[in-house]
Amino acid sequence: MKFHRRGVLVASLMLFFVVLPLKAGPTPPRMGRSHDPIQVPGDLLTKLLGRSLENFRLFAYRDGALKQIVHQVDERTPSGVFIMDLGEGQNRSLHNNKLDPQDFLVFRLGDSGDQAPASAYPSADTVEIELEDPEQGGRSYVYLASFAEKAPPLLKEYAVVLEHWDPWEKPDWPFIVRGLSYRIEGLVNFIGGKYYKTAVNKVFRVPKSAGGTDVNILDGQRMRAYCELKFGVYRVESNEKNMIGGINSLRHSYVRGYGRQWMTVALPLGLEGPRIYSDVFTYDRVIVSPMLLNIPMNPDMIISKAGIEFGYDLNPNAFGMRFYSPNCLEGVTIDGKMSEREKKMSTAWVPWYLITGPQGSLLFRVDIDRALVAQTNNKLTFIDDLTKLNPPEDSPGSIGYARSTIELSSVKSGRYSFQIEWYFPPNLYRPGGYDKQELQEFLNIKDKPVIIRVGGKSVKNAALRPPPLLPRT
Repeated sequence: MKFHRRGVLVASLMLFFVVLPLKAGPTPPRMGRSHDPIQVPGDLLTKLLGRSLENFRLFAYRDGALKQIVHQVDERTPSGVFIMDLGEGQNRSLHNNKLDPQDFLVFRLGDSGDQAPASAYPSADTVEIELEDPEQGGRSYVYLASFAEKAPPLLKEYAVVLEHWDPWEKPDWPFIVRGLSYRIEGLVNFIGGKYYKTAVNKVFRVPKSAGGTDVNILDGQRMRAYCELKFGVYRVESNEKNMIGGINSLRHSYVRGYGRQWMTVALPLGLEGPRIYSDVFTYDRVIVSPMLLNIPMNPDMIISKAGIEFGYDLNPNAFGMRFYSPNCLEGVTIDGKMSEREKKMSTAWVPWYLITGPQGSLLFRVDIDRALVAQTNNKLTFIDDLTKLNPPEDSPGSIGYARSTIELSSVKSGRYSFQIEWYFPPNLYRPGGYDKQELQEFLNIKDKPVIIRVGGKSVKNAALRPPPLLPRT
């Protein structure tokens, strides 16, 4: 029983961390930004509610003609539960294959086009969706059409690919997700005679088509947690190698995939902590993992200190890349040696950091509830030192390791949001630096979201602030 209670503490810490008539005047220019995934709530598409999803096609007006673009509709139940197709938590029997107010139309901003004249509409039941950049004012459009009969063949192109379509087919195969500018492979742990597929990354590469070298630069994604019981009498530790977990449920489609993952830690005597669940949404150039931390009581009654550290520890293939953050805007070179600038770098928490070079680029963000930040000690420490061992590891030493640390001793009971975000900007690297405008475009996806308008209604694009896949308890 004591082991179980300690497991609850460590596993709970893991939860923290772990695509009208012609108006007078010129047509507004096509949107300047292009990387945003767009999520349109069904209740904006009033004219098409209740229509069969099989009869929908999405179009963009380019070069004087409407051309079909890739889209998907994510169905949800009236209570907001996403309908999942695979896994032990699947609920595919709840599909009604009709557009409901709670559903989402999803597509890519980069596929949008100019405003079309009404004479070009492909069917009588066509809805214009206007997209506006709140910063620059640029606008672009897409057109969702419902066909009563003889709908054109559906455009089937995947912007993000799950390489093993059924992740449960082979127990020792890792999860491999591939977008337009990244390929990530998950860690598989073998514990107690059983394979566990985790969402912890062990391989990260950027394809040549996105400005990379298609070479793995990652030694491992570190996911370390500890807690010291009251007065430091006993310390419990966990790391990514003794983590067990998997995908509880999954849906994969053309523009995004999403799933609910679970994780816990293996404890002595064959025991394990309780399962902790988090969501993952994968797009062609972005991955977000939103979580909700539920603290039923202040842990200072049980522990004296607890913490989590996480981040990418790179391998020698990353030598020559550069690290940037608001604490180091001029950048430092990743070479396995701590320069004087690196030693003096502030460890203050920052909203983003960037790793970029000829090998590719990764923009990493952690979005934590401000109320939680105010009650915890948070740091970002850059470690680039081959002599700084960090076992368990395959490539000895710490290479370009941007270590995020969250430590607590006392937190008020309540619910706190927490989201980890990976952005993969293509062709971002420039000799001696990076494309700052392109970086800002990726930051703006969430910080300055596109405005979506249909008729007289408008909303901010929330594709990177998705609701929970399942109800939070």
